[in-house]
Amino acid sequence: MARPKSYNVEEVVERVVYAFWQHGYQALGLRELENLTGLNQFAIRSEFGGKEGLYLTALELYTERAISHAMQPVRDGGFRQISVFLTSLVTDGSMTSSKYGCLIVNTGIENARVGSKRLDEAVRRYWHELESSFLVCLQNAIAAEEIDPDIDPEQIAKGLVSAVMGVHAQNRLDQKTDAGMQLVDILCSQLKSMELS
Repeated sequence: MARPKSYNVEEVVERVVYAFWQHGYQALGLRELENLTGLNQFAIRSEFGGKEGLYLTALELYTERAISHAMQPVRDGGFRQISVFLTSLVTDGSMTSSKYGCLIVNTGIENARVGSKRLDEAVRRYWHELESSFLVCLQNAIAAEEIDPDIDPEQIAKGLVSAVMGVHAQNRLDQKTDAGMQLVDILCSQLKSMELS
């Protein structure tokens, strides 16, 4: 008979998210993960399929929270919700702002060296969800005659995703939650210029 878990999975995965977010994937060995998360090496291997499986579990939690708390309001809101989202990237205390940047951006950069197909798929899923949220919002804004109907919503959505990556990278580089503020200001100004009077 299997022994009951001596830990709360959700709490442990929370700690795992922050451990990888702060330190990265390659920097953490199993011993460091044990110390930072309270999991033992046996649990990491048997419950999560090893370090990569643990990391994928962390990415899944991070992605699900971002979709429900940050992306869904963009999808459901009006055109100005995009600016609200962008501003939240550089607002201290916001769910989407961190001096560590974004776990997904960090993973994508680090995975260029690691070369994990599964990590790549997790990263691409996240960016697809964000691009889709921007696209739906822009299409709704065109239909509601909030913005110029001649814009290309697909190109704008793709550009916004790249800009979000840049904001997060700047925050991480400078270790400040508002390091990407200049880019956000430029983006919000451009978005405002698209609105119909």
